[in-house]
Amino acid sequence: MCKATLILNTRIDYPNGVIVVQRIHQLAITSEHAPHGYIYQLHCGTRAGVTLIRFDNETGKGDHIHEGNAQRPYIFSTLTQLLNDFAAAIRPHIGA
Repeated sequence: MCKATLILNTRIDYPNGVIVVQRIHQLAITSEHAPHGYIYQLHCGTRAGVTLIRFDNETGKGDHIHEGNAQRPYIFSTLTQLLNDFAAAIRPHIGA
């Protein structure tokens, strides 16, 4: 197993009941699963456990986005772009 360093771990609970959790690990060595060198879970959901938007790269699926029950591929370019894309995707849900 490849060593990873936690580089982002945040949780924000919004007054409207939306929860945003961002967790990113940087790998010491890139892998087939994460050629960009990051393992990430960026989640926006409700207190009731409903996923609104989630960006992740779980093993076997690669980089992808969950929107409700649907999934679609995500093209990872940079860590900054990933965070910007996630922020734009969740903006309507957090009231920003």
